[in-house]
Amino acid sequence: MFAFSKYQAKNLLILYDAIGTLADAVGTALCKPEFVQVLMPPLIGKWNELSDDDRALFPLLECLTSIAQALGMGFRDFAEPVFARCLRLIERNLRQPQANEASINGGQGPDADFIVCALDLISGLAEGLGPAVEQLAAGTNMIQLLYACMRAEQSDIRQSAYALVGDLAKSSPAVLQPAFGDMMPLLVSQLNPEYVSVCNNAAWAVGEIAVRVGAEMRAYAPELIAQLVPIINRPNLNKSLLENTAITLGRLGLVAPDLVAPLLEQFIHPWCNSLRNIRDDVEKEHAFRGLCEMIKLNPRGVIQHFVHLCDAIASWKQPPPELDEMFRQILAGYKSSVAPEAWAQYYGTFPEFMRVRLTQRYGI
Repeated sequence: MFAFSKYQAKNLLILYDAIGTLADAVGTALCKPEFVQVLMPPLIGKWNELSDDDRALFPLLECLTSIAQALGMGFRDFAEPVFARCLRLIERNLRQPQANEASINGGQGPDADFIVCALDLISGLAEGLGPAVEQLAAGTNMIQLLYACMRAEQSDIRQSAYALVGDLAKSSPAVLQPAFGDMMPLLVSQLNPEYVSVCNNAAWAVGEIAVRVGAEMRAYAPELIAQLVPIINRPNLNKSLLENTAITLGRLGLVAPDLVAPLLEQFIHPWCNSLRNIRDDVEKEHAFRGLCEMIKLNPRGVIQHFVHLCDAIASWKQPPPELDEMFRQILAGYKSSVAPEAWAQYYGTFPEFMRVRLTQRYGI
């Protein structure tokens, strides 16, 4: 990595971006000792050279975020000092705003850039290290700092804070457990589509928390549902926000179906439209399993939009066996609830590709 010792600031920006892009592209393939030995020493060398108030840290923080995600446990030897410095950057900029803050932020609170980049790097560590991040967080003030960031006035700080909440819930939920009761009201309060990116991350984080804490979510489900149902019915809304809202409603249905099912008719149409085009993955699986649990309790809630339910089911390329069987039982139940002639007439109005897939897969 001869370039690290020769490049000046502008070229270093390009170099950091190139390394980050490479890490994003190749992912875990980067986690080989020979690659780590080449990449990490010069990056950590630059990391140690820069002071906490040097804005040249930003591209390096972003680069290390991609590296941490790609290397996974291969980053563990560097994780502790990187994690500690991220906390220091957040605390410093929350409590001791920069002297030139007024010119940077118009005097509106701490310097968001340092905080956002540090939060994003901790998210990268959480994604890369998984449950091992709990060891890093133990004995630190990370949760207190995260809580402060969740309440920040600047929306970009809140956006990264709620993304970190979701990443921690996904990788190491035990880290959040002590603050669960304090964080949930904040998560509910941020389900405001006027701030799309914040709302999107908060909605996603709620879903990640729900599948980890299970029945503990019941106490917050009514408030969450009251926020999420209007969001999913809002016209011309951001596509990612609609998808995350739908997934989270499904995940709430998985852990508290009796609380969500009565409102099924109010959101089933946009729910199906939002999730029919997303790839098959664990989030989609959780959402559809939750939907199936809700349908068991309120089958009438789907009748007016049954064709959209069928379309959403047909969107799966290969459902997991348990979910596939749930689909089979639900579709068979609806078919058996009407006369054969009526079913044939109604089913004949479905688009051909949908009928072909459903008939081949479920025999309806």
